[in-house]
Amino acid sequence: MALVYVDPEDMIHPLRKTMSAEDLALVLQGIADGQDWMSLEEIEAATDFLYDNIVAEKQTVLGEITLH
Repeated sequence: MALVYVDPEDMIHPLRKTMSAEDLALVLQGIADGQDWMSLEEIEAATDFLYDNIVAEKQTVLGEITLH
């Protein structure tokens, strides 16, 4: 595996930077309720947030990241 340099700011969905926690929660609740008022971008941002939280809880091996 090759060494990969990343900017942490580039590793999250851009819309997450502008959405509040309440906005993300509303989108996730809308997904759970089968509603269709959310944009695809909002859904992607909310699922990106959800994925990061699940991984943080379930990760069993510490990752290695080199910040440049």
